[in-house]
Amino acid sequence: MIAVFAYGSLTAPATITELVGRPAEAGRDYVRVRLTGWSRSWHVCTDNTANGPVVYQNPADGTRPPIQVLFMTIEPGAAVEGVLVLMSDDGLPALDAREGNYRRISVDIDGYGPAWTYVAKPDSADRARRGIAAGTARIRQQYLDTVEAAFAMHDGIPAPRPLPSPVIDLVRMRRS
Repeated sequence: MIAVFAYGSLTAPATITELVGRPAEAGRDYVRVRLTGWSRSWHVCTDNTANGPVVYQNPADGTRPPIQVLFMTIEPGAAVEGVLVLMSDDGLPALDAREGNYRRISVDIDGYGPAWTYVAKPDSADRARRGIAAGTARIRQQYLDTVEAAFAMHDGIPAPRPLPSPVIDLVRMRRS
């Protein structure tokens, strides 16, 4: 078994269930924790102007807006609340693939010890910062809804505010 510190969409109960391979139970499969020395930010993105494996479309007309779609990451800072998920290490390759804009690093969780977590790859963080500065960054409404609902289920982890860009509806498409 390994521990993974989740601080965004990985905290969603359905995702935790997927990671542990059975209906997840608080206290057995996951626990709310605090990671000192890190803070949550919106500095990771999928650049919708690039031809990557995932693109986002406007649900009203199917167009692909020229934007940077933001997601949360953690960066050096004060502290961040999250969830420590206990899972089999054979699930790490699939999790690494899912977290394509991130790289896996080792962190030390207050009171629990070492765990894996995911932080923005430098190029993804740079794209996010440029998109925020240019006013072309957006947050996907469905992502924000997932994160906020998950945080509410974990004893009210603080909402990810302030938001650095507008929130819009987008449809996620995986390209073949």
